[in-house]
Amino acid sequence: MVYLLERMESAARKNGAVTFLSPSGDDEVVSWGDLYADAVNLAAVLQTAGIGPGRSVVMLALASRPAVTAAMATWLAGGALTMAPTPTRTMDEAAFVAETVRRINRLGGSPLVLVGPRFDQILPGLATGGWDVRMLDDVHAEVRGSDGLPAYVPPSLTDDDPAILQLTSGTTASAKTVRVSHGNLAANVEAIKVRDEHDRFHGRILSWLPLSHDMGLIGTLIIPMTCGGCDLLLSSPLDYLARPASWMAQISEYRATSTVGPNSAYALAAKLLATGPALDLSQLRGILTGGESVDLDAMTAFTAAAQRHGFNPALVVSAYGMAETVVATTMTPLGRGLASDSVDADLLQTEGRAVPVGPGHTGRIRQLARLGAPVDGLRLRISDTETGAVLTERLVGEIQVHGTSLTAGYHNDPEATAASRTADGWLRTGDLGYLADGELVVTGRVKDVIILAGRNIYPEEVERAAAGAEGVRPGNVAAFPYVRPNALGSEGLAVALETRWPSERHAQLRSDVAAQIRAAVGVSPNEVLILPPGSLPKTPSGKLQRAEARRLLGVGGSPAETTSSKNTVPGTEAAMA
Repeated sequence: MVYLLERMESAARKNGAVTFLSPSGDDEVVSWGDLYADAVNLAAVLQTAGIGPGRSVVMLALASRPAVTAAMATWLAGGALTMAPTPTRTMDEAAFVAETVRRINRLGGSPLVLVGPRFDQILPGLATGGWDVRMLDDVHAEVRGSDGLPAYVPPSLTDDDPAILQLTSGTTASAKTVRVSHGNLAANVEAIKVRDEHDRFHGRILSWLPLSHDMGLIGTLIIPMTCGGCDLLLSSPLDYLARPASWMAQISEYRATSTVGPNSAYALAAKLLATGPALDLSQLRGILTGGESVDLDAMTAFTAAAQRHGFNPALVVSAYGMAETVVATTMTPLGRGLASDSVDADLLQTEGRAVPVGPGHTGRIRQLARLGAPVDGLRLRISDTETGAVLTERLVGEIQVHGTSLTAGYHNDPEATAASRTADGWLRTGDLGYLADGELVVTGRVKDVIILAGRNIYPEEVERAAAGAEGVRPGNVAAFPYVRPNALGSEGLAVALETRWPSERHAQLRSDVAAQIRAAVGVSPNEVLILPPGSLPKTPSGKLQRAEARRLLGVGGSPAETTSSKNTVPGTEAAMA
C-alpha cells in the first residue's frame, strides 16, 4: 500500500478531528475516523464510475466536509486529484469558465468534475467540455444516505502513480500541470514533518488557504490527514478576504498551535493586530510564511505587533518551495525565527555578488531573508544563467533543485518538461538567488529582473520600497519594465500600486513612492500607476501576478502601449515620476 493510503488508514484510528469553521459560528466538527469511513464509501462509488489508477477527479470547491471527503475518496479509489483554482478577484465569470475548461482539457482523458455549491452557476459552462460534471454536495449526500453501496476494493498503486495533478499559478500561456507521484508526495511530507518537528507537536493547525494551492492542499490538509493526532481548523479564502481580522481572532479563540500564510497576509495582520482588540496568541508553537517572497520588513512588523498578544517571534518559519518539488524545498529550523542576510546593494545589482556588510557600511544595503537549508531528500545548486557553470557561495545565479521530492515533470507536456531540466536532470526553477552558509537566499525571478544602466533591479526590492510610503500596503504593489517612448526600446521602471487615498492626494503619493524607491534602490520610476483597491491580479492564495498585471495595464509591451489610454483597469491613473 502506498504511503498516502496507509497513513490515512492509520490516522483514522487516532483521536484527531477537523473543524469546518463557519462565519456564522455554526461550525462542524468531524473526526478523522468518520471522514475516512465516509471517504471509503465514496471511493467505492467513484470506482464504479471508473475512477482508479490512470483516471483523475477535478474538484472546484472551497474547504468543506464534502470537499475533504471527496479528496480522500479520490486517493482511496486510486485516482489522481486536481483542485481547480477558484476565481481571482480580477477575473469575470466568463473568463473564469473559459480558463477552467482550458485547464481541464489539458489534463486529457475523461476526468470526473465535482463542483462545490458556491460555483453551481458555472455548471452550464463546464458542461461544454463533455465531461461527467456533478454537484459535490449531491454526491456526498447520496453516499451518506444510502445503504446499498458497492464494495470498496483497495487499488493497486505504486510510488510512480500520480497522486496529484497540481495546476500551477500563472497566466493562460504559462500555467502548467505538475504530476506529483505518490513517491514524491511521501518524500516531501515526511521531510516537512522532520524539519518542523511535527511528531513533537501534535497540535491544532488553522488554515484559510485554498485547497487549490499546494500549501493549502498538502501543507495544511494532507500533513494532518496523514497524522491523525492533529486537529485541523479549516476556513476558506473567501471568508478570510471578507473579514481578514478573523484569521488571528480564530487562532486566539480556537487555541490553534500553528498556521500558514503568505507574506502579504501577515503584513495585513500586522496592521490589524497593532490596533485591534487584545488576543491570545501565546499558544502558537510555529507559524510558516511562504508561497511568495518573504518581506523582512512586513514579517518583522507582524512579529512586533503579535508580541503584544503573547506571540514568540522565534516561532516564525520561513520557507521556499514550488509545486515541482511537491511544496517545500527549503525551510528554516523551528525556534530560530526570522534570519536576514545584509549585503552591499550596489555590488548585488552590478556584479551579482552578495557581499556581507556590517553596521558601519556607508553604502546602500539590501536585507534579504534566509530561507533555510534544503529539506531532507533535496539538493540545491546555483548556476550561472548564461554558461550553466555551478557557482560558489554568495554568487547570484539560477536556483536549481534535485532529489526525491522532485517531480517527473509536467503532465502531458513533454516540451515544457524538457525545457525545465538541465542536461543532468536538475530542475531549472527560474528563480535567482545564492547560498550563504548552506542556506538559500532568493533575490528574484530571472524573467522579472529589470536591467537599468547595467544594473539588475529586482522588482521585489522596488515593491518593498514603494510599500514604505504612507497609503500603500505591502502586497499591493507591482514593479515591471517600462519601455520608454522614443527611446529605441530601452527599459525603464514602472510601478503600479493600489491605494484607498482620494485622487487629490495622488500627486503627493507618487512623489512619496518615487522618493522611497530612489532612497532604497538607487533608481527612479519612469511611471507610477495609481489603482483602486482590488485591481492588481493575484492568485487565490494572494500571490501577486506581475506578468498578468503588466499585460492588463498595457505597460511595457511597446512604446505605443504605455499611455494611460491603453490601461484596461478602471480608475487607473498614470503619471511620469
